[in-house]
Order: sequence, then C-alpha cells, then structure tokens
Amino acid sequence: MSDRVARLKLKAGVVAERRGDRLVVQELAHVPDPLDRVKHLLKRHPALYRFAKYVLSPVYFDSAEADFIRAHVEGREGCFINLGSGNFRLHERIANVDIFAYDEVDLVCDITRLPLEDASVDVVMDLSLLEHVPDPAAIVDEIYRVLKPGGVVYTDAPFVVGFHASPHDYTRWTEKGLARLFRKFEVQRLEIAGGPTSAFLWIGQEWLAMVLSLGSTALYRLLHVALMVATFPLKYLDAVLRRHPMAGTIALSFALIARKPLADK
Repeated sequence: MSDRVARLKLKAGVVAERRGDRLVVQELAHVPDPLDRVKHLLKRHPALYRFAKYVLSPVYFDSAEADFIRAHVEGREGCFINLGSGNFRLHERIANVDIFAYDEVDLVCDITRLPLEDASVDVVMDLSLLEHVPDPAAIVDEIYRVLKPGGVVYTDAPFVVGFHASPHDYTRWTEKGLARLFRKFEVQRLEIAGGPTSAFLWIGQEWLAMVLSLGSTALYRLLHVALMVATFPLKYLDAVLRRHPMAGTIALSFALIARKPLADK
C-alpha cells in the first residue's frame, strides 16, 4: 500500500475492498451524459486529457495550484487528498478520491459522505468539483469535518461557464457567493482563477457552433471542437486581463484558499 493511501484513516465500521493499491467503498460505473462519456474515456488516457484540458480548452491556467502544493504539501508530513480527482495525479503524495475507479484513484467512494475519520486530513484540494454535486454545502461541510484544526482547503469554482456535466452540473458562484459557501473557514485568499477571456471563449465557441450547425447536434459537436482548436491561443490574453480591476465581473472562475479554525466557530 502506498504511503498516501496508508495515511487515509477510515471511519470505524467502514468496509473497504482492496483492489491492488486502491480502497473501494462505493463506485459509480454509469456515466449518463453523452459529452461526459467522452471526457470519461479521455480521462483513462491522462496525457491526452491533460493536453486537451491545459492546451486545447478555452481555459487559461496559471501556476496557482502548483504554488499551493509547493507551500502546503511538498516537504511536509500529513494526509493530503484531492476530491473529485478524476484520473489526474496532482502530486505523488496527494491521495485521489473519486466516485469512479480510474487508474489513478486511491479511494473510490461517495464524496458527499466521505468514509474518513473526523479531523484526519491536513490538506484538501477540490478542483472544479462543487458545481457537479447537487448539494455543494454538504461537500464543504464534509471538507470541514475531515480537516484537522488548522488544516487547509484549496478549491476553485466556476462563475461564467457553460453547462458541463461530470456527470451532472448544478451551480455557479460569484466571488462573494464562494466566500459565503466557505464562511465556517478562515478565508486566506480568494482570487480570479479563470479570467474574462476564458469565459468569453467558452461561451463564444459554443454560441458560434450553435449558429453554424443549423440545428444539427452532430455538426455542433464537430464545429465546437474545430473552434476550440482554432481559437485556444486567445486564452493567453488572460495572463494580463485577469488582473484588470473589473475582471471579476465576468471571470470564468474563482480560486479560494481557506483554513479550518483551531476552534470551531
């Protein structure tokens, strides 16, 4: 068993099946949305999915996630988890937690009811997760429960973003809305993650695909991919534009770093 899995402390009474170096408590096998089925297949090829996400997608990514990992995971002892990880390995010391049993997932479970002991985790990361669950406040409560006092959470959540099921899609947040969602925590940083250009490209690509597809869903899908390939370089404008004082009014997403208080509020 890997060190990252060995550090996961399961609740008393939780039954977990060992599959190689993985713990399986509950698994979801069916992916209902057609587009998400494509993403599900891509996630089984991490290099290809990473290329599609970080290069071809309309979203500009900076170094915020890597900076957080360097500050809170690397060179430290503890239990670190990534909720709703998919088949991404953010860092060799971070345990992946997901409802799907991808190759890179360490704990397969229902993330709305984590099978982990109270106050047993040092760092929680959740990237583009909260919009995909019907009750995001319940996820935040679970994060609060499993974090040790003084433990840290990194989350990003969408604002101006089109529908994207994984396997469902429910909610969006303004900057103040995200802060309110994490009001039990001590918010340390709350800033733009995906900028205005990323939001514009996401919506614009889909709008153009709809206009040019003449009502054909199949043609829409092909045009959408073609437009992504043709226009993705524009997203790098966000390296500058996301720093504009009004960028938050149409930002694609926000990132938050917050700490669980040493004493409950």
